[in-house]
Amino acid sequence: MKIALIIVLIIFSSVQSFGQKMKFEYHEIGKFLNRMGQTSLVDVDNDNDLDWVFGRFGEMYWYEYISSNEWKLHELGKGAKTDVGGCSIDVNHDNWIDFVVGDSWYENTGKPRNEIFILHKKNMISCHDNVVVDIDGDGIEDIVSLSNDPNHSVLVWYKIPDDYNANWDYSIIGPGIHGGIAPIGYGDLDNDNDIDIVRGNVWFENLDSKGGKWEIHQTLVPPGGNRPDKFGLSLKTVCIDLDMDNDLDIVEAESDTKNGRVFWFENLNKAETFVFHPISDDTTNQDFHSLALADFDGDGDMDVLSGGGPLSQETHKLIIWENVSGDGRKWKEHVILKGKRIHEAVAADVDNDGDIDICAKPWHGGLHIYLENKLID
Repeated sequence: MKIALIIVLIIFSSVQSFGQKMKFEYHEIGKFLNRMGQTSLVDVDNDNDLDWVFGRFGEMYWYEYISSNEWKLHELGKGAKTDVGGCSIDVNHDNWIDFVVGDSWYENTGKPRNEIFILHKKNMISCHDNVVVDIDGDGIEDIVSLSNDPNHSVLVWYKIPDDYNANWDYSIIGPGIHGGIAPIGYGDLDNDNDIDIVRGNVWFENLDSKGGKWEIHQTLVPPGGNRPDKFGLSLKTVCIDLDMDNDLDIVEAESDTKNGRVFWFENLNKAETFVFHPISDDTTNQDFHSLALADFDGDGDMDVLSGGGPLSQETHKLIIWENVSGDGRKWKEHVILKGKRIHEAVAADVDNDGDIDICAKPWHGGLHIYLENKLID
């Protein structure tokens, strides 16, 4: 079972490149429906390549990777209630990937090409974000969910019960916002050997290391403040050691807004202080409803990917910011695609050739795309 880790016009031609190191070849996966979220690049059918999973309200589907130019659509299941929140995890430890989606989870029968997944409806919350991480340090993965329900906006975590048919009771971490913990809004920020949670504009310290007691730290606001729009505050978040100084920094993209930015906070003194650094321009007129970090150009450091989502005010762009200095201090912007709406893009090595590819889709409009990385040695 292979799980992708996300460390996710006019086409200039079929291939885009930058830095004389990398090219992307454009492929169309298929055209399917509107209002889609819950994206993953994961090996659904255990054939050692990555498939493209997505969903919408009450429905989930996956495209089986056959080749760069051939993807086969399958229904995954129906019945879960959520917004765009969903994540891949082997819930029942049978070595087949399952999916947690809002208030339910879908069980992979082991015959995903021929059978839809089994729906397990639980007492879980509908949500904008889900992430998988071991909160209580017992070696078993848990689920963190961020609800954007205006009547019950809350950040919670679930310990998956041994009886997979039992209800999933949650523990509250803190108040919620529209979006802010996906795709990787967690990590040991203060170097005390437990998992803390970043919710966009704040971070929650895991005081007892078991997820039972949390302290909120309101230290993650960029100059000029955040830019909430009609859905309220929403960010995409990745915790990673961007400057390679042996602590976790925080990279964020402003989403569900007309003029989003991408930036990072440098972690100093075991999370006592966070220093803001820009990545994108201050004015972009893009809705950055995606965030993925990977070494796209193969030079040993993390580059940053995002793209223009549904609220973008100019031509939609898919952008990689090249980490020129290697420590996040100097960036070079590369627009690798224009005119395609980008929402919940994910980056991983889809075709097993050793470099990082990209899958993306719109919120509206239906066209799913695959950008195959043709890294130049």
